[in-house]
Amino acid sequence: MSSERIVKLRADIERMRRMTPDGFADEKQAASYFQEKEEMLEEIVRTLDTVEDAMTTEAEGVKDAVKSMRESLRHLESGARQLTRKDVETELGKALCAAWTGDRNTLGELKCVPNLKSENWNNPSDFQWTREKGFVLRKKDTPVEPMGNMATNEQYLINPIYESVIMEDAARKSVMMDLVNHIPMKGPSIWIPERDRGGVSLKWLTQYGAKIEGSKPSAPTRKELKAYTLAGFIPWYDEFEEDVFADLGKLFMSEFTESYGIEFDRQCLVADASPFTGIMADGNATRHRVDCDIKKLSYIDFRDAEIKVPAEERKSCMWFFSESILNRITNITDDEGNPIWRRPGDSMPGLVDGYRYQECSLLPGFADVGENTPFAVFMDPRRIIHGNRKGIEIKRFEGTTESLENGELFMRFRKRDGFMISRSKGNIVVMQTEAS
Repeated sequence: MSSERIVKLRADIERMRRMTPDGFADEKQAASYFQEKEEMLEEIVRTLDTVEDAMTTEAEGVKDAVKSMRESLRHLESGARQLTRKDVETELGKALCAAWTGDRNTLGELKCVPNLKSENWNNPSDFQWTREKGFVLRKKDTPVEPMGNMATNEQYLINPIYESVIMEDAARKSVMMDLVNHIPMKGPSIWIPERDRGGVSLKWLTQYGAKIEGSKPSAPTRKELKAYTLAGFIPWYDEFEEDVFADLGKLFMSEFTESYGIEFDRQCLVADASPFTGIMADGNATRHRVDCDIKKLSYIDFRDAEIKVPAEERKSCMWFFSESILNRITNITDDEGNPIWRRPGDSMPGLVDGYRYQECSLLPGFADVGENTPFAVFMDPRRIIHGNRKGIEIKRFEGTTESLENGELFMRFRKRDGFMISRSKGNIVVMQTEAS
């Protein structure tokens, strides 16, 4: 192994040390962290074992470093502090005030990092805070470098621990977040291969010596999933700086999760190319049309819509509609007088015609459904792909009309996401009324 490879392995171990958190929001997050680090260490050890020309002294040095890192992880695991919700709210509130006043010392101690103005946001693991040098950055092939004068930087990425708690809250506010397919994104876009059902061609051989015909998967369609930046603004008042930090953190989490949860559902279900297209506006989804008078909705409409989805796909499908549409459905019976709706209870989900359902206030209500109006969806929600580029940025923001006219200030937050519908043709049905 060349000395350059040894140096790289040492740099990887050092980067792992700098990524060590002070605490965890819950046991699940802690377990995930320790498993990830152990896998990284195993990969380093495998690299050493597979190289025959490794210089003995340097290789042994790396192995000693791995041993030391494992011992430190065991020590951290036994003594790691589990943050209560109150702890997270307090530290987040303290970080918000520090970002507002430009207190980089407090931000550094809370493991929030500067986010430099660029298309690709900074990676928190590349930064470290020291009281002597302030924020320092380690590039791939250079030693630790001070960031220098950061007086003009006003935007910071919050500690990933806080982000984890915030997103768990947002999932509880959202209908779709726990149902869709999440894909991590390290860049502004990724290409996802999309195959038709039955992409591999299979051949039977009926006798020995028979010629094997060529068999290969059908070429997949590659679709680009792009992530865009979503920004929100929370009004900020001077009085906040005198509030208890926990109250301020709680306020931010409440405002963020409420608005983000609703926007997440909007992009999945009803968005119309702004910048994503939700399932209701998707041109490839199958349309099942019913009488323009929605009061005539019957169980036959549901049966006919469901049968348009192949059986193997249908097993994972759910209905999505508004609460007032559900209220109408509860009164629908089949020809034998049996209701098609089963209320949830005894740890069982509610069912419509044997399939689970979800209510969403963003979908049209009973009074809103007129002619040619889509109002319900039957699909496997995993057909919706959410591209998640981690990182929540906060910044003091004054460049608004309200600031100029009324002196109102805002704390801006930003997050990056992408949404895409996969294989909607033949797999997703949108129920909509006929045009008269």
